[in-house]
This record gives sequence, structure tokens and C-alpha cells, in this order.
Amino acid sequence: MGTVWFDLHQRLTDTDGTASASLYLIRQEMTVSQKHLGEFCEALKQYLKNVSAQRDCFHVTAVRLPDGVSFVVYEFWDGEEEWKQHLQTASCKAFQHVKVDTLCQPEAVSTVAVPAAWCTLNRD
Repeated sequence: MGTVWFDLHQRLTDTDGTASASLYLIRQEMTVSQKHLGEFCEALKQYLKNVSAQRDCFHVTAVRLPDGVSFVVYEFWDGEEEWKQHLQTASCKAFQHVKVDTLCQPEAVSTVAVPAAWCTLNRD
């Protein structure tokens, strides 16, 4: 997997010309039960596809950790409100149900506001 450089300059000014001061980063760390790994991976692929299509999500990526059963999902949203609205969507709720059935323990979720001026994205 290549290095992702977060280059968000094209996102700094939206269509009405106002600057976005920060992005909202969500980090979810999940440990999956070995017997449910296939089901989880399929659901994760669908979730990433759905989230990446959302206008208010700038970038989403998942990393599988070396133990093979732990995953970290990173989502960059335009703001906290946009992320909270996303939590109400059918695709988010569907993935939440799969997590309940497949994870060894509840996921660890952390959030942080990232100054947009620090960020750039290189999509090769």
C-alpha cells in the first residue's frame, strides 16, 4: 500500500467561496472475530465504497494491521455535523449491525479536528 499524503487544497474553498478551516478526522479501530473475518471484510468493502461516494467525506481508507484481524478505518469529513448526519444513513447503520455481530469487542473510536491548511491529498 502506498503512502497517502493528505492534500486537501481543492477542498479549502467550497462552491460559495468560503474557506473551510478544518476537517474532522474519525479513527475507528476494530478487532474482528476470526470466524467472522470474511463477513466483516465484505461489509467493510461495501462501507468504504458507500462512504467514498458521499459528498461531505473528503477521504476514507482502511488499514489491516499485521495481526490479520485488526483494522483501522480513517474518515475525513468536512465537519462534525456532516459526520453525525452520516451516522444516520442506511449504509452506516448496516455496517454498525455487522460490527455488532463480527467484532470481538466494541470498536475504539476517536475524533480530531485537523486544520485544513496542514493537509494536502495526492491521489495517484
